[in-house]
Amino acid sequence: MITTKKLSLSTLLKNSFSYCNEKYKILLLFMVANYLICSGAAYLWKSFWLWILVVILYVLWGGMFRYYFERKPYFDFKSLFYSMVPSTKIVVLSVMIVSIFLLLPLAILFIPFLPDEFINGYALFLQKNLQDTYLIDAMINVIVVIFSPIILYRPMLAWVAALLGRSGSLRFAWNKTGGNYWEFLLLAVLIDLLYALIYNGILILGGNIYVALMPISVLVVYFNIVIAKIYEFFFLE
Repeated sequence: MITTKKLSLSTLLKNSFSYCNEKYKILLLFMVANYLICSGAAYLWKSFWLWILVVILYVLWGGMFRYYFERKPYFDFKSLFYSMVPSTKIVVLSVMIVSIFLLLPLAILFIPFLPDEFINGYALFLQKNLQDTYLIDAMINVIVVIFSPIILYRPMLAWVAALLGRSGSLRFAWNKTGGNYWEFLLLAVLIDLLYALIYNGILILGGNIYVALMPISVLVVYFNIVIAKIYEFFFLE
């Protein structure tokens, strides 16, 4: 029987900050590398080279977690290959959940006993609003945040396990972290708000995406350490 452990966000964030402060020199290298790769991805958006940079970023983050857990070599391609199993499942699961909820509004059109006037008016409403990309982006963001404890953060621990040569079972990760939905949700909201505030704030002040990626890269490394601390708490302590 798996005993439920309760995550303390305040302790988690404090310990993660202490680790970053202690290891700031090596983490600075990860931050710079993350910035350069993401800047290149922004510049090469919608080109073939974007996918090459995504692969490089995947290798970088894998190396970061192996560095944290002191697993040498830090860039182990065998472990990275095995980690693609849980990471692929995470992507598929996320796409499925988001797609289902985005298609739910269309289900009303197929209810047979609704009057034609309502169906026509509702179809017109959907046609008008579904063309609003900002609305769609906002809907996707809300759906992802609400379900992120289930489809992202808890499964991500299975990805970390695979990087370390352990079982990459999503089911085991879900079971091991059970009873912590609200803690993971608060973490997801915090991450989402910080990214949004920094990105949009810099754009409002006249900056561009390349300027915004500087503090965002700092947050990316910090929150990767947060994930590493979460894995440590549930799987190693």
